Amino acid sequence: MKTIFTIVATVATVSSFAQDVKFGKLSKQDFEKTKSTIQADAPAEVLYADGNYKVSFNTNQGGVEQTKKVFYRIIVFDKDKTPDDVLKVEIPLYKSSGSDQDKLISLKAVTYNLENGKIVEQKVEKKDIFLDKVHRFMDKQTFTFPNVKNGSILEYTYEIISPFYGSTDTWYFQQSIPVVASNLTMQNQEHFNYQQDLRGAFAPKLTKNSKDDTFSTTSFGNRGVSSFGGNMGNQGATSSNHKLKIDTQTYSLTNLPSYSREAYVLNPRNMLASIQFELASFVAPGRTSENFSTTWERIGKDLMDHEEFGRQLNGNNFLDETVNATIVGKSTNIEKAQAIYNYVKNNMAWNDYLGQYTDKGIRKAFNEKSGNSADINLMLTAMLRKAGLDANPIVLSTLQNGLINYSFPSRSKLNYVIVGAAIDNEFYLMDATDKNAQINLLPIRAINDRGFMVNDKGIKEVPLRNSVMTNDKKSITADLKADGTLTGIFSNVRDNYFYMFDKSEIADDPKAFEKEFVEDYNFEISEFKTQDNKQNVIRHQFKFDDVKVDVAGNKILFNPFLFVANTKHNLNLDQRNYNIEFGAPTTNTNTVKIKIPEGYKVESLPTEKQFTMPDQAGGYAYKVIEKDGFIIAQAQKVIPYSILPAQYYKPLKEFLTNIINAESQQVILVKQ
Repeated sequence: MKTIFTIVATVATVSSFAQDVKFGKLSKQDFEKTKSTIQADAPAEVLYADGNYKVSFNTNQGGVEQTKKVFYRIIVFDKDKTPDDVLKVEIPLYKSSGSDQDKLISLKAVTYNLENGKIVEQKVEKKDIFLDKVHRFMDKQTFTFPNVKNGSILEYTYEIISPFYGSTDTWYFQQSIPVVASNLTMQNQEHFNYQQDLRGAFAPKLTKNSKDDTFSTTSFGNRGVSSFGGNMGNQGATSSNHKLKIDTQTYSLTNLPSYSREAYVLNPRNMLASIQFELASFVAPGRTSENFSTTWERIGKDLMDHEEFGRQLNGNNFLDETVNATIVGKSTNIEKAQAIYNYVKNNMAWNDYLGQYTDKGIRKAFNEKSGNSADINLMLTAMLRKAGLDANPIVLSTLQNGLINYSFPSRSKLNYVIVGAAIDNEFYLMDATDKNAQINLLPIRAINDRGFMVNDKGIKEVPLRNSVMTNDKKSITADLKADGTLTGIFSNVRDNYFYMFDKSEIADDPKAFEKEFVEDYNFEISEFKTQDNKQNVIRHQFKFDDVKVDVAGNKILFNPFLFVANTKHNLNLDQRNYNIEFGAPTTNTNTVKIKIPEGYKVESLPTEKQFTMPDQAGGYAYKVIEKDGFIIAQAQKVIPYSILPAQYYKPLKEFLTNIINAESQQVILVKQ
C-alpha cells in the first residue's frame, strides 16, 4: 500500500499544543472534560502521546546507543469500561545473549483526581512496579495506575538507554481509545540511515528538521558496528573531531478514533496507524558504507548457519533411540509423524518463552523436558527428520508481535518457530508447545498470516492456516408455560480451536471467564459449570428459570432460538482491505427444543431457509418443526476456511445479514 505524507519543511515544534503539554503540569480546567471530543461514548481518551527515539554515538563509552523517551496523558470518563491496556502499562526491555541490555533510567507515573476543588495526585510507587521475564531476549516492566476514578487523569513518562539501534519499537498512533494528539520523533546523526515501515489508514503529517553539530569520536581499529547494537569496544582507540548533520523527523496525527472493533480480526493492532524504523546503512566518519538492508533469502541463510537455530538440527544422535521406539509399529508416514508429534507435545513442557533461537539447546531441553518455543519445535523438526520425514522449521511473527511486512525484510520481526512437514503430497503444520494443539491446529499465537520455512536450500513463504474443523454447538431444552415463562437447561459444547481458546482464558482467570460468559445473557442463571473431557472438547452449562416470551391475548409469540438467535454481526465497514480471520474452519450449530404448553397448538412456524456464499465460502441452513408436542429448531452455519481474502467482506456481510433475518422469525402458538 502506498502511503502519502504531508511534508512540512520547518524547524518549529509540531504544534503549539505540544509545547504546552508537560508532565505534571495540570490545571483544574484539564478536568472539565466529561466526554471524548472524538467519540462521545468512549470510556477514556489519550489527550497527548509523545515518543522520541534518538540514535547517536556515546562519546563517553565509545559506542552507539538509542534513547527512547515516552510520555502519555490520558483522561478517564468511565473507569469500568476503560480497556485494561490503558490502566495497566507494560514497558518492553530488550537484552542480548551477552551483557548488553536496555536500561530504564527513569519512570514516573501518576493518577490525578480533582477532590474538593484541589488536584490530588497518587504516584505509582517502586514497590508497585514489577519486572517479568518474557523470553531470553526480553523482559517487561509493568505497573497499574492506582485510585483510578471517573474523571481521573493518568500520566506516565519513561526513558530508556539502549545499546540496540538496529530497529526501534513500533509506535502506535492509534489506540484502543481515541487519541487527541500523537507525535513520534526520530532523530539520528547523518551516518545512520533508517528506513521506515509505516502502516494503517491514516497519513501523518511529517515535519523535517536538520542542524549541524560537532562532536568527538573514537576510532576502534578494525571493528565496525552491528545492526543489532552492542558496545563497539576501544581497541586501538584514537580520538578525532567531526562535523555532522543531525536529522529529525516528527510524524504527527490528531483526532484519531479508537480502532473499530470489527469481527473476525484476531489482532486489531495489526490494523492500527503505526510506524517503526530499521537501520538500512551506516557510514562511520572516514570509513566506507556498511549496508544492513537485507533479503529474506539472506535472513534464511543466516538462520540456518546460526548456532542456536540451524546448527541445532545437525547430529543429535541422542534422539535416535527415542525416535525408533516412538515409531515402532507405525506403517505409514503420517502415523510416524503423529506419534513423534504426540511424544514431543506430551513429554516437553513449554516455559512460556517465545523466540526463534533456542534457549537451552535441543539436548539440554530434551534432558530437562522443558524449553522455549525454539527448543521444543526444533527438537520436533530433528526427530521428524530422523524418522525419514521431510520436516523444516518455519519462522514467524506471533499474533501479538504484529504482522510481518513482507516487502520489508527484518530479522527483528521474527520471534517464534513452528514446524512444517511435507508428507505423502500433503503439507502439515505443527506446534508442540501447546498440550491442546494438534497437527494442522495451531495455537492462536502462531496464526498470523504467513511465515517463512527455512532449510539449507533456501526460504519459502508459507500460509499459516488451521485446517481442522472446529465445532461450536449450543443447545437449549426448555418448558414453556402459558404465562410465557421458560425454564430449562443451556449447554455449549466446543472443540478443537474453540477448546484451546477457552482453556487459555480459563487458565488465565477462571472467575473472569465465568463472569464474561454469563454476561452474554441478560437474565438470571444458576448452576453454571464447565466440564473438560481432556479430549479437546469442553462443555459449559447452566440452568435458567425466568426467561420471558410475549403473550398477547390467547397467543404466545416467540423466537424459537430464544437467547441464542443471531441478532448482529459487528461488520461495520463499507469495505475492508485486510483478511477476514476466523482462526479455524468453523461449524456453528444451534438446537432448541421447547415443550408446547398444554392447551396450545401451533398457528404458524418460520419458513425454512438455506443459502450459501459465493464459491461455497460459507453455508447456512435453518429449519423449525413441530414434533410430539415440541417446537424443535435447528440452524447451522459452516465456514470451511480459517481465513478469507478481503474481497469476501461484502458477501460475508450479506450472508450474516441473511442469517439475522432468518433467525428473527417468530413461532405463534394459539390457545385451543
